[in-house]
Amino acid sequence: MCLRGTVVHLILMISGFSIQTKVKMMMIKRFRKFLFVSGIIMVGCQKKNSDFEIKITKQDAGYGYQIIKKKRILINQPYIPAINKQLPFKNSMEAHKTANLVMSKIGKLSLPRVSVQELDSMNITY
Repeated sequence: MCLRGTVVHLILMISGFSIQTKVKMMMIKRFRKFLFVSGIIMVGCQKKNSDFEIKITKQDAGYGYQIIKKKRILINQPYIPAINKQLPFKNSMEAHKTANLVMSKIGKLSLPRVSVQELDSMNITY
């Protein structure tokens, strides 16, 4: 052991900590810093979907949905998207499932388009 290591060892012994305890304490401090920085980064990068709201609307023969942000209607969808007819959703659950899909696409910063395949995969009747 070199002189410098011996001096550090003596200082640690005098302060009441063993070398293993001191190393553990240093690792815990580093881990805490890592967790803190990771948390800050995750909060900063989180998508702000909480600003959006889904409203299910009653139509003449069924249901539709609206995507609202800060009290402004961004998307008004009274009919089932992606089909060539103007048919409303049969029930509010189907409208809500489709609105959730659109919201997830908005959250991923992609176009909020819905395809016939996606409607079929969610068992939307049309």
